[in-house]
Amino acid sequence: METVEIIALSALALSILLLLKVFSLQRQLNEIKSDLQGPNIGPNVYGSSKPNHNLPPSSNLDERLRLLLDSGKRIQAIKEFKKASGLGLKEAKEYVDRLERGQY
Repeated sequence: METVEIIALSALALSILLLLKVFSLQRQLNEIKSDLQGPNIGPNVYGSSKPNHNLPPSSNLDERLRLLLDSGKRIQAIKEFKKASGLGLKEAKEYVDRLERGQY
């Protein structure tokens, strides 16, 4: 086998390996995008206008959260909002923080 053929076969093998890596990275990127999109939530949370029918009526939830906050149960309020909304801990904490400051 000539040197040129060896180089060509090596380049072909390397190209195939790189193509497989690109496909793997594209799959990971798609998974990350879908994770970041998260659930659609009601209009009073972060300005989204798409309703989430899994949430209880926001006024009832907000009232329960305010009662918990008034009772000094801030962590319980965050947990309850997290469970009701399906959002992550950070988003739930931010929502409760804003609710506590009267922004909702």
